[in-house]
Amino acid sequence: KQHTLFLEKMTQFILREIPKARYSSLLNDFVESNYFVIDGDSLLVTCLCDKSFKQGQDLHFFYLVECYLVDLMSNGAQFAVVFFKDAECAYFPFPELLPLRTALILHLQRNTNLDVQTEISGCLSLEWGLFLEERHPYFLIVSDEGLNDLQTHLFNFLIIHSWGMGVHVVLSSGQESDSLRFYAYVMQSKQRNQKFSKENQEMIQSAYKSLIQCLEENKMVALTPHFGHLSWDDMVEEACKTLSLLKQLWPQGSDIRSVLCVTLCSLSLRMYHCFLENKKNTASGQETDVHQVDSNCSGLQEVEDLCRLHCLSVALLLCFPLSQRARTRIITSHWIKNIHTFLKMKKWCEYFILRNINNFGSWNLNLNHLSDLNDENLLKNIAFFYEIENVQELHMNLGDLIKKDYEHLWNSVCHLVKEFDVGKPFPLRTTTGYFLGRALSPVRETSLENMPNLGFIPMTSAVIDAFVGDMLKDLPILKSDDPVVTSLVKRKKSVVLFQWHAHKLLSDDYDRTKYNSKKSRDHHDVNLLQKDRTFQQFYGKSLEPVFRKFIVTQSAHPEEESSGGKISQAHGSKGEQVQMLSLS
Repeated sequence: KQHTLFLEKMTQFILREIPKARYSSLLNDFVESNYFVIDGDSLLVTCLCDKSFKQGQDLHFFYLVECYLVDLMSNGAQFAVVFFKDAECAYFPFPELLPLRTALILHLQRNTNLDVQTEISGCLSLEWGLFLEERHPYFLIVSDEGLNDLQTHLFNFLIIHSWGMGVHVVLSSGQESDSLRFYAYVMQSKQRNQKFSKENQEMIQSAYKSLIQCLEENKMVALTPHFGHLSWDDMVEEACKTLSLLKQLWPQGSDIRSVLCVTLCSLSLRMYHCFLENKKNTASGQETDVHQVDSNCSGLQEVEDLCRLHCLSVALLLCFPLSQRARTRIITSHWIKNIHTFLKMKKWCEYFILRNINNFGSWNLNLNHLSDLNDENLLKNIAFFYEIENVQELHMNLGDLIKKDYEHLWNSVCHLVKEFDVGKPFPLRTTTGYFLGRALSPVRETSLENMPNLGFIPMTSAVIDAFVGDMLKDLPILKSDDPVVTSLVKRKKSVVLFQWHAHKLLSDDYDRTKYNSKKSRDHHDVNLLQKDRTFQQFYGKSLEPVFRKFIVTQSAHPEEESSGGKISQAHGSKGEQVQMLSLS
């Protein structure tokens, strides 16, 4: 109770300081603001709360994160992104966000040149204090509100401790930027803030430990209903075991999307099989409980069908260009409640797998697509097709390449699951149940405007071939008949040509007169032309007078003339030149 009262006291103190924040240009109004720190979880929460973001759009989430960081770097900012270990506990009530946070950390570490700190335990730890003393950041960007009250308290501890260390706090909400400046609300580390931190130092330490202990308890509360007797360390071991088996099957390595798909489906199927077995053993001899299990949870065969659809969505993800995926229709239907348990279990398994990716550094994994691991809308489109449209005899033609990738993924899943038979790749649906709920308008069409294909324009250059060479083969190159390329060719034909030395149009007065005669003789057009000419005349008269400069060149004289004549004529010509120059 004492800790709860202090948390409320700390919250009220920060709320009184927020209205006093100064709206400033971060990189221009402060001389020493050349280096600062961004709290990674505050960045994650800010992008999750963006109005344009919707759950399941992982690629759009990474787009928001990178746009934010690029805006800072384009303004010349130098910063570090810090993810505290203790902050991970705040996401245990939200298992769908755990793999997203882990993928974000991996993406920033592997695919960017940013300074990402992940080894600091918490904001009150000794490592964090040493980091602040060594780096001397001018301010810290942190959020004032979390996903729940517990995460908000974590942010409050970070704000109070930063003030105590003499570091200013910048709120992540209300930030704006343009081509020159980056604006945000700054809460400076003033004397009253430092005094609050020093006077309550012992209570801050005690309340922080109590909060972390509460978050750790929530971890087991969230994990036990899905994995039963398996502990946290047991799940980490199961994930490492699954990755090791796939490494033996694919020693040459693969793309992270394929690796995650196979390990995720195999591990989640095995865990769900154990989950159903534990349910049946617990409810043995109790007929009502058995019926309750059947009504609240999907069967193993239905879950296998859902995993097949997931493998197919990843196969499409590997083949479809982004421009084609952008035109995918939006499925507004939600997943039915019977598969919610498996979906949460699947997210937990995805988190444990991504968490152990760094332990397989010797494995040749392509981590370039960490920002595009899943596409929930694509998975819903596939499920909707096989539930509604496939019944209407609208059969899907996958094509040889997509079919081959899908069979390769599902056969690998079959190889990793030893406890039971998961079935063959086809047919994709062996059950007749629904995965999506019924809705009045389950489909919302996207814009009919075609998104241009992404790629380089084909060209030949000896310099590029000499420096780049075979690397161009791995880059997306647009075809010559692509609309982007053809539009450039047409645009080039209509370019107006100018004289290179005078910047005048390459057309004579006759052409311009002929063109002007075709213009409208409307009274409004004539009036605009008269105003334009009047303004030009007025502007010309307002200019300062400029005198002309005459440079008189000395003419050549024959040699037979006397030297005296030359001297007198030369002096006369120079005098005239000096007189003309002085007049000018």
